Amino acid sequence: MKTLNTFRRYIPLLSLLISVIVLCVSWLVSYPYFLRWLEGYSFFSTLPDFVDIHYDLPGDLMKYIGAFLLQFYSVPFSGALIQALIAVLCVSCLWICVKRLFAGSESFLWLAFIPLPVFVHYQLSDLTLSRALTLLMVAFIVMLLVIMLTVRKKHFLHLPSFLKNAVVSSVMSLILLASAATLLVKGNDNTRGYESVAYLEYLGKNKQWDRILQTVSQQESINNEYKRKYVLLALVNTGRLPEYAFSYGLSDSDDFLFDNIQEPFCLGFNVLFYNSLGMYNPAIYNAYQKSVQSTPGMSFDVLRFLADTYLSLGDHAMAKKYLDILSHSTCHGKWVKARLPRLEQLKGNTPEYSIGGPLFPMESFLPDISSMYDRYPADRRFADLLLCGVLAEKDGMAFYNIFQVVSKYIYPDGKGIPDLYQEALLLAASQNPEILNGYKIDEEVWKRFADFTSLMQKGQTAQAKRKYSETYWAYIY
Repeated sequence: MKTLNTFRRYIPLLSLLISVIVLCVSWLVSYPYFLRWLEGYSFFSTLPDFVDIHYDLPGDLMKYIGAFLLQFYSVPFSGALIQALIAVLCVSCLWICVKRLFAGSESFLWLAFIPLPVFVHYQLSDLTLSRALTLLMVAFIVMLLVIMLTVRKKHFLHLPSFLKNAVVSSVMSLILLASAATLLVKGNDNTRGYESVAYLEYLGKNKQWDRILQTVSQQESINNEYKRKYVLLALVNTGRLPEYAFSYGLSDSDDFLFDNIQEPFCLGFNVLFYNSLGMYNPAIYNAYQKSVQSTPGMSFDVLRFLADTYLSLGDHAMAKKYLDILSHSTCHGKWVKARLPRLEQLKGNTPEYSIGGPLFPMESFLPDISSMYDRYPADRRFADLLLCGVLAEKDGMAFYNIFQVVSKYIYPDGKGIPDLYQEALLLAASQNPEILNGYKIDEEVWKRFADFTSLMQKGQTAQAKRKYSETYWAYIY
């Protein structure tokens, strides 16, 4: 009997421990990349002016604490554990209230779990932790008030006797915990979208282009502009853009980038796009724009990018500036230390762009890519972006004029031309056959074009487009 009573005393602690484990696993399994992204979106510094400039204390105290905690989200497990602990600490405060207010409180643990699903719901949309920490603070204050109220007299509230049943208490607690975990795993459109895009961003930063193509189906790419942009970038960097661009939903040159959308995920993609192509000036510009979107106006992800970029560009002063800022955070000591030898090598170095003018003339997408192709005519990525961009605009003559220049470097003998470009050339040649001079069109492409043209001339447009849905001709008509 004594052993049973001892076990009952520890049931609340055991329940809270199980809750931490369940919620932690739910966060870790459902949002590992989103948790990592939250760290990159945040910023914290031990410098005194960080608080003076970015926070109005005590009003912004929760945001400040949230910024400190978010530093540890770079490891998804740490982030998941912190999320779970915040929620369970809130439940613990309420359990102390229940324990002091209700007679027979050992059977009323489930009352403390009632707000848990609502708390988790708020956590899902809390990018700074300020909302969750505010709710925790409210729970803590309520707990203190209850403790003061019950100093002289405890257990003055009563519930019906059937609710005192230990089985009822356990079942209700489990139901409420399961509801919170289910709500967390199921998420909502925003959080599931955040996780999928954060995952693609992670793959892109690590240059896992094939993994992106394996992750996103053609239908997903067609229906979702975020995923389509990552797929198109993966195709560019794997040399498969002409082969699959239109299959994955390319319909406009704007499909390659987010234009004038001031949103962190969009600007983050633009940074990745330009950086992967070595276009550092627009990459840096978009990085600054992205940092402004975070609560303190700067973020770890941007700071790390700027530090590494300026190290690559040989700019000692700018690299040192951002490494110094990162050195005053809590978790970047090793990261900064690993880059100090490279920084030391740059002392006295003059970056090339300080001599030769701006890194890149930023205009709009096609002119920018055209300028990059002029600089690097042997880089097929710029040629493909330029050619597919004008094909998406359905400008056949512009394509031919550009292809005349590109082919001298990429296809000097007129052979090995991708099917997409052959299809576009045949379409342009229907008005001017001389266009094909010097280019080898595969026999199979000739046959497909003859059949497509025949069906179109017979008025069987729908059948032609259905039969040759993977061709540029179907896109044009």
